[in-house]
Amino acid sequence: MEIRTRNRVIAFRVTPAERRKIEAKVRQSGLRQQEYLLHAALETPIHVVEDLKPLLGELRAWGRNLNQLTVLAHQGHIESANLQEATEMLGRVYEAVNRLLTEEGQVVTHGDMQFHP
Repeated sequence: MEIRTRNRVIAFRVTPAERRKIEAKVRQSGLRQQEYLLHAALETPIHVVEDLKPLLGELRAWGRNLNQLTVLAHQGHIESANLQEATEMLGRVYEAVNRLLTEEGQVVTHGDMQFHP
């Protein structure tokens, strides 16, 4: 088993404009600068999917609603809820997002969320 210790430093100079552009791309990726530059230098694809942000927010809201229904059911305030349609819709959304995020050999990030296949 090979132990890989990162003990070598690579440094290079950039113009202020280049630095701002790199920093913007790093922020957009949600990765740390070292991770971003390693991915870029080693030709590992870096994909930032901005369009997922609203969808992920909606999925979180659905999850909160389902959790609230579960709490109400456990407290005896409701006896049943028909969640068949919601379950099917969430399943379809999950499958679509999962297909997008698990393209072989790719890293997809958004903010604090990272998906590594």
